Amino acid sequence: MSRNLLLTLVLALSVGAWAQSVNSSSSASATAGQTVVNRIGGLTVDLSNGALYVADKGNSTILRIGPAGKPAPFAGTGSSGFNGDGQTALQTQFNHAVAISYDQRTSELFVADTGNYRIRSISPADSRVRTVAGLGSTTPVRNIPYDSHTPGALAAGRFGGDGGPATEAELNLPSGVCADPIGILFIADSGNHRVRAVNRGTSPVIVMGVEIEPGTIRTIAGTGKLGFSGDGDKATLAELAFPTELKVDASGSLMVVDSFNQRVRKIDRQSGIIHTIVDGSIVEVPPDNALLHWATSVAGVGVTMTQEIIYTDRVTNTVHRVSRGGQGRIIYNTGLHDAEFGTVEVGPQGEIYVADVHWNRVLRIDGSTARTYLGGAPGPVLSFPGVRRSSGTRTE
Repeated sequence: MSRNLLLTLVLALSVGAWAQSVNSSSSASATAGQTVVNRIGGLTVDLSNGALYVADKGNSTILRIGPAGKPAPFAGTGSSGFNGDGQTALQTQFNHAVAISYDQRTSELFVADTGNYRIRSISPADSRVRTVAGLGSTTPVRNIPYDSHTPGALAAGRFGGDGGPATEAELNLPSGVCADPIGILFIADSGNHRVRAVNRGTSPVIVMGVEIEPGTIRTIAGTGKLGFSGDGDKATLAELAFPTELKVDASGSLMVVDSFNQRVRKIDRQSGIIHTIVDGSIVEVPPDNALLHWATSVAGVGVTMTQEIIYTDRVTNTVHRVSRGGQGRIIYNTGLHDAEFGTVEVGPQGEIYVADVHWNRVLRIDGSTARTYLGGAPGPVLSFPGVRRSSGTRTE
């Protein structure tokens, strides 16, 4: 593919994503009997009972869909902003909450409150919200563009605080969060092109080769420079390009959607070595051009109970499954304009939830069937191609 064609594709994707967001919002609103959502964001599952949590970025709310399948407001007032900590979840304002993570160990829900430049937690005991990482931005919220996908929002954040208390650290558009089972909170400090980790325990730990004291935050991947480098070496020496979604596998290793590098990269829990395990469909696009036009291919990653990787590619509208041995295949796909896949999550029975940004809905895929699980949509659009090899995967 020529460079000019690639750049044309990137620009078209950027403009198309904006138009689809507008169109899908109106489509969702016009669908009778459906829960109206506005710009689907992150997904996370309580594996103990199968409840699904959905970040509704456009409405600055979080929904919970219980085992019976009925959605209910869980957090957020419906208006964007920041009204402090200490209130209940439904009294708390969020600002473009992009990602969420359910802590299977403590039952806390962690929220990447992206537009407030913070990571916040919702307590299972009293539903109170508090900041666990990030100072917020020194730029007044009213002066920051609502859409985090703008140069103005990116420029408002800064980097600081490594080695100190997590609540005193500076974050820049944190767009990913992941709580692991032993008390480490991973943060995609997206605008700083780093992945950072918070030790929420009471003793020092070594994570990916980095020692972290209790309550402190440290960079575990990325130099802070936008770019692509470092595969096969320590993750702290690697260049990333706006990392977003994060997931851990059974070994504690971390999957990172390195969004503007169009890749999924894996950081080994013990050695801290980083390598690419998935190439997206427009991996040839340089990260600076991808950032300029805000275009990505790989959008979401999940891990099944059998340690297979599920990922989505928003350019080809495909959902992929990668075996433990690194063999990949496309398991679901749509026509060119029938969907735009984003975040993916895997439930306790192997069900796959996929955010469809095009129609502002969440799809649930069980085996060879799919249905709209949340939001408005015109009906099934998925096709099931059977076993097809995915050209974008790598064997470790």
